[in-house]
Amino acid sequence: MKLLLSLVLIFFAFAGAQTNISKYEKAMKKNLTKINETNDVTSMLNIANSFERIAFAEKDKWLPYYYTSFMYVLAGFADTTAEKTDSYLDKADLFINIADSLQESDSEIYTLKGMIAQARMQVDPMNRWMKYGAESTKNFNTAMKLDTLNPRPEYLKGIGLYYTPKQFGGGPKTAKPLFEKSLEKYNQFQPENDLMPDWGRDIVEQLLEQINKDLIDENLKPGE
Repeated sequence: MKLLLSLVLIFFAFAGAQTNISKYEKAMKKNLTKINETNDVTSMLNIANSFERIAFAEKDKWLPYYYTSFMYVLAGFADTTAEKTDSYLDKADLFINIADSLQESDSEIYTLKGMIAQARMQVDPMNRWMKYGAESTKNFNTAMKLDTLNPRPEYLKGIGLYYTPKQFGGGPKTAKPLFEKSLEKYNQFQPENDLMPDWGRDIVEQLLEQINKDLIDENLKPGE
């Protein structure tokens, strides 16, 4: 009888755990779907708040903190007001550091740290390049070492070069090899599950298409 009671209790405990996991996954997937539908700061902040609520309910899981940080980074890129951008990125730093404490030495976390540094640099490139340029590169290099198939570090390094003036060693031609390498990795990359980061491929494809088009146009110009 005691054995039967124990088995029943174990069953209900397991069933309860499965229900909680399902609720967590459902909430996460709902927010992940919204990311692809947003293109304004207000929506980005609303999604960040939704992920934050999940994070505080599921304190032992790193992905809600990661995505909260990710949405604040996107808001930082979208809002060009320096004061607001830095305030969003302060929150992004806070949440990615919590994610890092829960999931140490993770390539995706270091990729996002590099992205945060990129966003800080764009606020004042001339004065912030030395500090945040080095910080972003360091984090991207660490991310690549931690997962050699993660396509996002090369993608973001390529973005940095793409928007760097040619006279400073950047430009589309310089960025192209990184985008090509990133796309190679996207073709091999498989996220562990539906909740893991899987963003960036569409932008890489669009940029490569634009770069190739621009190079063709350049070659067709007379006298060149």
